[in-house]
Amino acid sequence: MDTKKADQKIYLKTLLKTYLLHEKEKIKDLDARGKWEYIWQYYKLWITGFVCAVAAIVYFTVHYFVTPQDNWFYGVFANTYADVGEHSELWEGFVSYAGLDVKEKNVVFNNNCYFDPGKNGYNQYFNAFVAYVDSGTMDIVTMETGHLKTLGKKGRLMDLSNQEIAGTLAEKYADRLVYATPEDTEYSTQPIPIGIDLSDTCLVTEYHIYEDSCALGVSSLAPHLDQVEQFLDYVIGQ
Repeated sequence: MDTKKADQKIYLKTLLKTYLLHEKEKIKDLDARGKWEYIWQYYKLWITGFVCAVAAIVYFTVHYFVTPQDNWFYGVFANTYADVGEHSELWEGFVSYAGLDVKEKNVVFNNNCYFDPGKNGYNQYFNAFVAYVDSGTMDIVTMETGHLKTLGKKGRLMDLSNQEIAGTLAEKYADRLVYATPEDTEYSTQPIPIGIDLSDTCLVTEYHIYEDSCALGVSSLAPHLDQVEQFLDYVIGQ
C-alpha cells in the first residue's frame, strides 16, 4: 500500500513537472505583458481563488487575535429595521457616554432578530434569542411594549422586583415598570415587573427604532447590570 502511494506521488510530480515545462515553453517568446495576459486568461480563476483564500485567512487571523472576545454590553433590538447596529449614532453615543473602551471589550447592538413571542413553532431568530439568554450572553432586549409583555410571560426576562438579582432597577425606574403574569404559576400568579417603558425616549422620538411604543427587558442571566443601568440612563436622559 505504501509503495502504491509512493508511485502515485512520483507520477503526479512528473505529470506536474511536464505540464509546467510545457506552459513555460508556450510563453518563453512572449514579452512581459504577453506573458501576463496569457496567465490571466487561462489561470484567472485559480489566481482569484488563491487571493480570496489568502484574504480570508488574513481576515480570520486578525479577527481572532485582534478583535476582543469579551463584551462590555450586549443588547438585542428586536423587530426593527432601523440603523442601530455597531457604529450607528445610538451605538457611538452610548459608548462615548459610558466611557467603554471597545478595543478592550465589545459593545454589541444586535438588530438582526425578528420574531413574534406570541407565536409557537420554529423560528430561527427566537431560537437564537433563547441561546443569547441561556448562555448568559445577552444583557437587554427592546421590543414593542405589547410584545415584551408577551415575552415576559415565558420566563426569560429578569423579575425586576427581585433585588437580589436586579438590584435597585425596579426602585429607580418605578414609574416606568412594565408588568406581565408568568405562565409558570409556581413562580407567581400575580403580575411581576419584567420591563421598563422607554416609549418617550430617544429610541422612539429620535431614532425611530419603534414607531409607537418601546420597552426594555433585562435578560434573566444578564452579565452586565452596571452597563444595563448606564444604557437606561443614557436613553432616558437624551
